[in-house]
Amino acid sequence: MDTVKQTQYTKQIFRTLYEFVVPVLPQDMGDEMRHALEHVEQDTELSRDDIEETMIVFGKRIWPYRKALQEIISLHEGALGEGFFRASLSRKMQKRFEEFRAHGGTVHDIYSGAPADFFSSEERIALNHALVDMDVHLKTYAIQSIKGTGRNQFHSSVEEFSKLLDELEEELGDIRIMADDAQEHPLIAREMREHIRGFEYGLVLLGQEYKKDQMEKADEHFSGRRRELQVRGFDAVNAV
Repeated sequence: MDTVKQTQYTKQIFRTLYEFVVPVLPQDMGDEMRHALEHVEQDTELSRDDIEETMIVFGKRIWPYRKALQEIISLHEGALGEGFFRASLSRKMQKRFEEFRAHGGTVHDIYSGAPADFFSSEERIALNHALVDMDVHLKTYAIQSIKGTGRNQFHSSVEEFSKLLDELEEELGDIRIMADDAQEHPLIAREMREHIRGFEYGLVLLGQEYKKDQMEKADEHFSGRRRELQVRGFDAVNAV
């Protein structure tokens, strides 16, 4: 049975997903997602699986917009992002950051947690706050750009990511067919379905996002796994 904590965590991820992307969604799509989120947050009878299914439905629809927004943000993470980062630091921490840069460090290194031995625990807290502020400012800047001179670039990116998602869904469909055809080998069929679920989790921040090459290689991988099980003599009886 799902615990309250697990279900609440899933709801929080859903809200995080919504709040990040809603400023750039078409009005009707944003409204539909908001209604779904409100229903999920208010209905205490929903299981975690119920919530995840709802998230996945919307996750696929908004994924091109989310990826396009992330792409615009990443375009400004360099000098502009560092400027926002510096502005959020105290004078003392700005000096410490300059010392870190003199040793070859970057803002990206701070993101990754690499300089843990360079800064004190209090300094790392201040740096993390500055990173959060930087992300907020970068997103605000990106949204302003999308609603202004960057509108065409954004919509072009949305179209590209929509095409990519269609290709990934096609790969996913092939794996579903393979899973249905592999019922004589429950082990490999389960692996295939777990791969599909992993892809869907990646769309909604519940797991690691799959890359296109991972999906393209999946067909070959699972075909090989199926042959391996056949050679080793696994069947519907001893694989259970």
